[in-house]
Amino acid sequence: MVKIKEDINYLEKALNLVGKKFDLLIIDFIKKNGGRARFNQIFSNISSINPRILSLRLKEFEKNGLLTKSIILGTPVKTEYALTKKAENLIEIIEKLKKWAK
Repeated sequence: MVKIKEDINYLEKALNLVGKKFDLLIIDFIKKNGGRARFNQIFSNISSINPRILSLRLKEFEKNGLLTKSIILGTPVKTEYALTKKAENLIEIIEKLKKWAK
């Protein structure tokens, strides 16, 4: 009985990290883009995502250690997001989900 409760807690933790709408799409797009992407690249490639929601998700991912954020100085200043090792570990799961859905 304890094992079942422990498994549920881990699943709940995982869903809190990447269980919202668009979460896996964002991570998958960044991976396909070489592991790095700018806000507008993500926004223009994920249909129907709201810029406010994208911004919130990126901030949550950064806070939870799934992405790093880099500021690229220049004109204009650019912000780039990169997958961390923690997010890279999700890629296999995302691929299996895509295969399952197919």
